[in-house]
Amino acid sequence: MSFCRRQFSVKGEQSLKSKKLLISLTVVALVVVVIVVLAAVLTVQNIEPVYHGIDGNPIRIPSDGWARDELEASYKGKSIVFLSKSNLMSEVNLKNHVWHAFAVVKHFPNVVEIHFVRRTAVAKFMSTSGYVYVDCFGYAMDKPEQDNVMDITSAFEYTDLLQNEVGKPVLFQSSDNGERSDSNARLGYVLGAIEATWQCMVEFSDMTQVLGESSVFGFNEDGDLVITPYMKGKIVVQSPEVDLGARLIKAYSVYYNDQIKLHDDNYTITVYKNGRITTPSK
Repeated sequence: MSFCRRQFSVKGEQSLKSKKLLISLTVVALVVVVIVVLAAVLTVQNIEPVYHGIDGNPIRIPSDGWARDELEASYKGKSIVFLSKSNLMSEVNLKNHVWHAFAVVKHFPNVVEIHFVRRTAVAKFMSTSGYVYVDCFGYAMDKPEQDNVMDITSAFEYTDLLQNEVGKPVLFQSSDNGERSDSNARLGYVLGAIEATWQCMVEFSDMTQVLGESSVFGFNEDGDLVITPYMKGKIVVQSPEVDLGARLIKAYSVYYNDQIKLHDDNYTITVYKNGRITTPSK
């Protein structure tokens, strides 16, 4: 009797193990099926290039821009989940020097939008290898047909370049004494100031007429951004790494005020980190 019970117990355990194994295999199979289905669904099927004018509004696909089929030939079928936005933009920008990819938007499950704006040289500076032209994103570009952009060489102490390839961001090398160069950060601040000026309805082509052709941007020993337009007076923006655009727009509203006319008397407008603006009292 006891032998029958032990035999029944062994068979029961084997049956239970078989059921557990079957359940495990079923779960694994379901997971595999789900992965395969998701992999098939979450693959790029459509690439939508979206082009923007200088005012930011969408425009028709230009003749010198990327066509949809050109982009799909390179990226269709890739996983939308693992598709790197930054890598995609870098690859596209290297191949087209006329239109700059500045944003990628994923529309799940299988559509990707790439947003473009026409490259425009907004500044230049003299490096050890000659003049370098940059767009508002800090990417190197070819010399424009009309060289009417501002010379921002005055903003830098060191202009040895580590990277100066059209379609890639400009990168500065370290200084001669081995110290880390802050030129990369300074370039970002200057371009941010230029963009803030553009937001004040000044076209990039008119920057030299409004601010000056050269020696407009500099930095003091505290690292503050100093803007000296061709008119008199100057604007000092403390901690330019903090919300530069919004604070500078406020400073412009004071500097270019027709009633106050602080620039006529060579005043210095100081913009603090918290946004407070002070001007000397008469």
